[in-house]
Amino acid sequence: MNMLFNDILTLIKVRITILVIVTAYLGYYLGLRFVGLQMTELSSIIIFFHLIIGISLTSSSSAILNQYLESDLDLNMKRTFARPLPQNRINKNFALFLGLVLGITGCLYLYFFINPTTSLISFLTIFSYVCIYTPSKTRSKWNTVIGSFPGALPPVGGWTAATGEINSPALILFLILFCWQIPHFLSLAIIFKDDYKNAGFKMLPSISKNLDSTLFQIVFFVMALIGSSIGIYLLNLTSFVYMFGAVILGIVFLIHSANILFEQSSRKIKKLFIFSIIYLPLLMLLIIFDTLFL
Repeated sequence: MNMLFNDILTLIKVRITILVIVTAYLGYYLGLRFVGLQMTELSSIIIFFHLIIGISLTSSSSAILNQYLESDLDLNMKRTFARPLPQNRINKNFALFLGLVLGITGCLYLYFFINPTTSLISFLTIFSYVCIYTPSKTRSKWNTVIGSFPGALPPVGGWTAATGEINSPALILFLILFCWQIPHFLSLAIIFKDDYKNAGFKMLPSISKNLDSTLFQIVFFVMALIGSSIGIYLLNLTSFVYMFGAVILGIVFLIHSANILFEQSSRKIKKLFIFSIIYLPLLMLLIIFDTLFL
């Protein structure tokens, strides 16, 4: 029973699903402030409860369908060969059925309990992740950039759950998540470049003669991330304190990124990857702290 439970958690990529919920919450929280509402109001809490359910279903659907399509390739990677589908601990047809049911249910749930815009965003997230990003991983070196599109949509869905529309702040939230994902996943791709190459994934570090183009993208998108994070302040959603903290975080991120231009050691690359993990929750906490107390 414990093995089955753990396999289900692996199948729905529970950590990524939690991250999706958290980023959707950030969009929802800022969206409420934008329209003059509070998270503590009963109606806001009820809508957020429905948002969590719908987002959990659609995120789980994306994860399951992605693993269904990549189950044969996952056998060739040390990082993924022990997943339940490659090891046949869960039937692949059942996984396909479950993924489709969760996706359809999640989109319909969001349509009826939140609004059509949020439902559409969730559908676009599933479609772009499963039907565009997943196949691109074996076809295009730009797959990380492609995959950053669905990965940046959850806060937009949270925003539309609160406001019912997409406007400038929602696009800024999208850009923050979009720009963050590229240095995060490219640094991961450098660490596992041989693993990806053996499995047939065309990750940029795996198919390039050197890391120059990869490192350029990392540094470029970290700089773009700094600019995007300042955008929240420029739209008057946060105070100067947030902007100062966001710039400091961004500079530290940029230093870690620039370091690997001069020393392409595994130690430096792992430091960059670890900081990319730390950066996002720190930025979100900074936003919430700023809006609550300043």
